[in-house]
Amino acid sequence: MKQPRDAAALAASLTNAANAPLPLPERATALLQRTETPPQTEQTETRQSKKAAKVKIMPDTVGITLRPTRELLNDYTIAAAERTKAKGRVVSAQEIMLEVLERGRPKVQK
Repeated sequence: MKQPRDAAALAASLTNAANAPLPLPERATALLQRTETPPQTEQTETRQSKKAAKVKIMPDTVGITLRPTRELLNDYTIAAAERTKAKGRVVSAQEIMLEVLERGRPKVQK
């Protein structure tokens, strides 16, 4: 196959362009030149400790899909609505389903 006329020149210009650093915008250049970091204050340390304290430990769970009948789902939804009114916070039908499953589960001896 015959090469195009300026293939060598094109290859050389592409190589030079690939090896040349990209010019950064003025703002990005100024940010990169500022290498010193401000000293950490106690306030930032307390923020970090508060964030660490607020981390929730999630139980080890596995996602599954249930396909209950409409009637069964309606029963759980009504029970969830009643419990939501009683407790003053939202209780989902899935929470009630899990409670029922846990109550009906036989205890495994270890």
